[in-house]
Parts: sequence; structure tokens; C-alpha cells
Amino acid sequence: MARGVNFVWNFVNELSQRSIKERGVFLSAYDMHPYTKGAGKELGLHSQTLQCIAGEYVTRRKQFNKARLNWRKSDGARRSLGQFQ
Repeated sequence: MARGVNFVWNFVNELSQRSIKERGVFLSAYDMHPYTKGAGKELGLHSQTLQCIAGEYVTRRKQFNKARLNWRKSDGARRSLGQFQ
């Protein structure tokens, strides 16, 4: 499930970055919902989880006053979400 969460976080991050770059518009969590619609079935996540990830992303982006946040990693030495071997 952590890989799915990381994938959604990275997708929302890229979507937000492209929106700011191309249109100059900051997307809200509500604006991101149509873009993640149906992805939960493929990733094995509940649709509410996808909405919470988008909401958390928008909250953190506003909190740290950045246009793009760091990528979430599932593999390699620098993994996110506390994944240890």
C-alpha cells in the first residue's frame, strides 16, 4: 500500500507543478479529485485514501509555501514512509 500512496503523492505533485507552470493556478484538493478518479482500483487503495493524499499534499504545500514538494520514494536507500528491510 505504501508504494501506491507514494505513487499518488508523486502524481499529485507533478500535476500541481504542471498546473502552476502552464496556467499559473494552484490546484486545491477538490480540483485534484477528477484526475485521481479510478486510480484506487488499480493501486489497491480506497478512493477516500486518494482524496486524503491530495488534501494532505495541498496542506503541506501551503504550510511550506512551495510550488513543488519532495518526491516520495519506495525503492532504494532513501525510502519514505518508514519502510525498512
